[in-house]
Amino acid sequence: MKNQRKKLDPRVVRTRKMLRNALIELMGEKGYDAISVQEITRRATLNRATFYLHYRDKGDLLMQSIEEILAELVEGMQQCRLDSENITDANGNVVRPLPDLVYVFEHVAKHQQFYKVMLNMNGQQRFLFRLLDVFADILNERLNQSTAYDIQPAVPKEILIHYAASAYLGVIAWWLRNNLPYPPEYMAMQLTRLRIQHLKIGQFPHHHR
Repeated sequence: MKNQRKKLDPRVVRTRKMLRNALIELMGEKGYDAISVQEITRRATLNRATFYLHYRDKGDLLMQSIEEILAELVEGMQQCRLDSENITDANGNVVRPLPDLVYVFEHVAKHQQFYKVMLNMNGQQRFLFRLLDVFADILNERLNQSTAYDIQPAVPKEILIHYAASAYLGVIAWWLRNNLPYPPEYMAMQLTRLRIQHLKIGQFPHHHR
């Protein structure tokens, strides 16, 4: 996905973004099922021929939009994991937020209209479950690192991972509904405390970099 984005002509990127934004605006107003391709192109100030150069139908537009947003999220979180040392002091107190969590909230803020619509009642359940999978995969990776160092969870790993992933989603949804009342780094700090001090899903050990 990363290489594909790099190769795209800037005009193509702009056109796709216009169509995605039009779709999201209309979904927020009337829901996905009530939207037609004609309405999408009218809102994007493009013609139907242009739409069909990029997408088969509105379902294809929706699915590609979801995959593009989530690919960007995963890529950013994976890059941030390389900078996850010195999160706690000698006593185990969190002194700075995990970089991947800072990135999550910055990403949500950057695409807040998309997330607001996709996570509300007019959104798409498929996006909710795909986002849960993204969080679960990252948490599973970190928990595997932790258990390798004798930090054993008190409940089965699968339950812990999905509990934490659902908590992420719930906090993000609350943050969006309340129009981002705290900055991304503050939100990341709170989730870092919960993740490391209560769920015991910590940062990667130094020599695993």
